Amino acid sequence: MNHPFFLLLFLILLFFNGEAAVMPMNTGTLEHIDPTLPSARAGQEPKCSVLVLRHEFANTLGHPPATANFSQPEECPHPWSRVVLELAVSATDIQKSRMAAVWIDGAEILRMSTPVPMAPGAFWRVEKDVTRYEALLLRLSSVNGGALSMMLENSNKTLPGVYHANVTLHFYRGVFADARQGYTAHPSVKGLYSQPANLIYPISQDCYGNGFWFRINNESHVPVSSIAIPKNTYRAVLEIFASHHSDDEFWYTKPFRSTFSQNKAGNHMTTIKGNGAFRQLYATIDGKFVGGHIPFAVIYPGAINPYFWSPVAAIGAFDIPSYDLDITPFLGMLLDGQLHEVGLGVREATSHWLVSANLHLWIDPISDNVEAGLSVYRAPRLRIHRHAEWHDENGSSDVSTDGIVRFAGWVLSSKGNLTTTVRMKVRFRSKVEMHEHGSAKTVEMIHKSRTTLGVRRGVRSMGHSDMFVEAPFHLQTMSVPAPAGGVYEKTRLTHQLKEWVYVDNREMSGTSAVTDRQEVEGSALLHGGEPVWGSGSMKSSYKYRDAEECHIRVVNTEAGVVKFDATSRSCSAVADV
Repeated sequence: MNHPFFLLLFLILLFFNGEAAVMPMNTGTLEHIDPTLPSARAGQEPKCSVLVLRHEFANTLGHPPATANFSQPEECPHPWSRVVLELAVSATDIQKSRMAAVWIDGAEILRMSTPVPMAPGAFWRVEKDVTRYEALLLRLSSVNGGALSMMLENSNKTLPGVYHANVTLHFYRGVFADARQGYTAHPSVKGLYSQPANLIYPISQDCYGNGFWFRINNESHVPVSSIAIPKNTYRAVLEIFASHHSDDEFWYTKPFRSTFSQNKAGNHMTTIKGNGAFRQLYATIDGKFVGGHIPFAVIYPGAINPYFWSPVAAIGAFDIPSYDLDITPFLGMLLDGQLHEVGLGVREATSHWLVSANLHLWIDPISDNVEAGLSVYRAPRLRIHRHAEWHDENGSSDVSTDGIVRFAGWVLSSKGNLTTTVRMKVRFRSKVEMHEHGSAKTVEMIHKSRTTLGVRRGVRSMGHSDMFVEAPFHLQTMSVPAPAGGVYEKTRLTHQLKEWVYVDNREMSGTSAVTDRQEVEGSALLHGGEPVWGSGSMKSSYKYRDAEECHIRVVNTEAGVVKFDATSRSCSAVADV
């Protein structure tokens, strides 16, 4: 870091009166974007589109979600080749970023963090392929159908912005002219959702007064839902949604320290909680561990420096990743027709996390009863290694973990006696360093995981998938005092999500990969922990590739303005960028 630069900047800041209460207007574009893989190619039009919900979110903090009924469009009834959810939102004025979610009968299908609208008229659109939720969509349009709900907790107590939201479903029929297979922009679910499930049960709150999600306050808090599944279920996948808030909003930057105190007034990158930058989402059935994932470190648009994420959203912010566990090996515990408890937890958590899950079930149409049993259960607790050296406010800490779990179980159905094996391997390390009396901070984090799924009939392979995730994170930040008790921060950040998958089964075969990378840097002036002035620049690149298709988009921004935006479907372009 260049200390003379900060001294000069400090002198310049003396010209500010230090009394600003809200962010100034951004002079850049009003449209916020998420440059990920489109849900459909240009020129591919849906057979029909239905506006399901339209709502104005003003003072909705603490209110129940908005709800709407849905009727299957007569001009394009089921079956559908693809269904895409579109959430279009505009803001009337400046506002903070807010958490939002969409449910169907309590089953979550989208979670997002809104951008920070820095001017009246800011708008954005989120598209998500929701074909895998076909069972929920059919339930909506049935005689005893349920409702689609959306929650966006907003407040006009300090800022005037009101959010106007439209939720639309786009239905495609016939052959979908797209080489890409699967039902998501991220390919890792291909091996799990080659065909949509027949039933989907929500693992969530029964009462929707404060949303359908569970609120987890610490690692010993494991909320449960009681379910009884059909006796002819032959496959099950648990999909977990999670987002981190309050003391754990910046879990990925937390140092490990037995006693740790906040050392800079208004420095929102430090907290009084200091148990290290490691978390694990996991699930249980009747208290038995059935798998887990280290969550991707989603940076919300109001976090670190809001000027970084205008107008390009941080990775995963507009469609917060969900985490899949194939729990088919555990069907033997569930096929007795009795109620069983499915629990959700966050290891090492502090307050608070919002979690829910969907249980996807595939039903045998021929057999009334399916037999199943667990044959292999190896689930040692992840080994966590912690080391810290602190000298007052300066020092460093390391947290690393690794582990392998393996489950196998057989299912006897009309498809034969099939054995499903799940193997999950994870490696994680985070290092946090503090210098200059705590005013300079460096965070290095790397997370790698590999999940292998195999299905066999005897010695014959019936299907195989191999999924690899790599998520490096690098952060450097330095702060100096500013007038009127403020803090000036300069930050550099590199963030990446890479997913690679190989699938070989009856429905599909091949390899695909996604690399989503962002490099950002800039500055912000904080008062009371809130930004009142700032700037930022970003280099964002998104690449998708499989055996037949390539998609790349590169977007560079500066001071809220898009300076470069290029898209290509050329595989050679993917190799060159």
